Amino acid sequence: MIRTVHELVAPEDVGVALPHEHVLHNIGSCIATISPSLELEIRTEDLVDYRRNALAHGGRNLMMHKEDEAFRELERLQSFVVHSNKKLNPLVVDVTLPTEGRDTFAQERLRLAERLPGLNLLTVTTFSMEKLDDEFSMGLTPKEQSQRIAKVLEAELMFGIDNGSAGMMYPGAIYQQIHSSDPQLNAKQQILAEGLALVQAQTHAPLYLSFTCGDASEGRIAKLEQSVHTWIRALLDGGAEPRKLVICHADRWCRTHVGGSGYEFLLKLFASGVSVLFNMVGLLAVSDSMLINPCTSTITIVSDDESQEPPPDSRLAKWMSAILNDHPAYLGQTLLSTNVHQRIQYRRYGGGGYTYLFEMFKQRLLRQNITETQWDQIVRGNVVKLLAWYEPPEAPPIPKNYLQCSICSNVFEPIEGEYFTKFAFIYCGTKCLRRHSKHKFAPLPSTN
Repeated sequence: MIRTVHELVAPEDVGVALPHEHVLHNIGSCIATISPSLELEIRTEDLVDYRRNALAHGGRNLMMHKEDEAFRELERLQSFVVHSNKKLNPLVVDVTLPTEGRDTFAQERLRLAERLPGLNLLTVTTFSMEKLDDEFSMGLTPKEQSQRIAKVLEAELMFGIDNGSAGMMYPGAIYQQIHSSDPQLNAKQQILAEGLALVQAQTHAPLYLSFTCGDASEGRIAKLEQSVHTWIRALLDGGAEPRKLVICHADRWCRTHVGGSGYEFLLKLFASGVSVLFNMVGLLAVSDSMLINPCTSTITIVSDDESQEPPPDSRLAKWMSAILNDHPAYLGQTLLSTNVHQRIQYRRYGGGGYTYLFEMFKQRLLRQNITETQWDQIVRGNVVKLLAWYEPPEAPPIPKNYLQCSICSNVFEPIEGEYFTKFAFIYCGTKCLRRHSKHKFAPLPSTN
């Protein structure tokens, strides 16, 4: 089963899916220079400023606070699926973390799920590296600390995140941001990696990995690639399932023509068995800013360096086509999303919104010799397989001495004075007894 924020959904009931999006967040608050109580208006004449600098005008572009604004954008996705004669409800994974406002907007997120019954909304859990302090370790060995991390995450995955008056919210995946310039894991990172691998292996929940490594110079890129490989090896050695490890923001390696160093790196990722997520589809149409882990790393304003910009859709389509045509076996590891995280990505401000992948980018891929069957596996089959990890516990066996009511069919414990019998009939209470007596204890219809 797939675990949404408030209910379980069968995999066969899920339609197209966006595995990496933001719905409500306050990322802009990390650098905000305006009061969040203001209207946070996005003016048309300022769109060019937001394109060049996502943090312009006090960071309001990165403050997705408004429930109604998010509702209209998600409703568009819900309506698009209905108008496309699709009978299955779409799915959106909101990867907003606690530092980005996950818990701040818990009540609004749960309300959105109720207001959009034709859409499945998921959220994520995480473990902050800052929690690995002396108080957390409490004299524990590194292995015991890893086990404690696994227990914390497993508890949230299985029993939900309590947001007080906002209610209980159930995460459907683990999302871990990793910011490091050293290709080797330090002691704390090793503890975290083992804990993540342990909880992933125990629950089978997907583990998203989002890496940052300072600026994007050539030396930094090489260190970032080494760091990614090191983390993958550590997680696999710890027992994690390869296909359930999701490497986010793979688009950043689509820097030039197909066949460059970035292409070789992506092929190595696929060869390791992990899932590879391209989640910047449509971003360059409205923004020159490629923001990754903005609340845990230094936010760099994009300069004229093309390598720091999101790749154009045309290039991304060619890269994906080349990979899948040359290596068809990698189809099951490929994921796509639009990562809506700036308000200028909304349709109301000229962006593609949550429907861009299906309305626009699909045709680009189909023109690059990707078939409808392959497309359906990327945007539905792979995501559903990734997220369908939860197995509800089996119902406890009914004690042998329990009885079944002849009228309502409920099974109950036979407590003297609380149940009744007449002729061959058994009644769990006076309500069922009266109900049958009105029919003069007539024979019951056959259930066959």
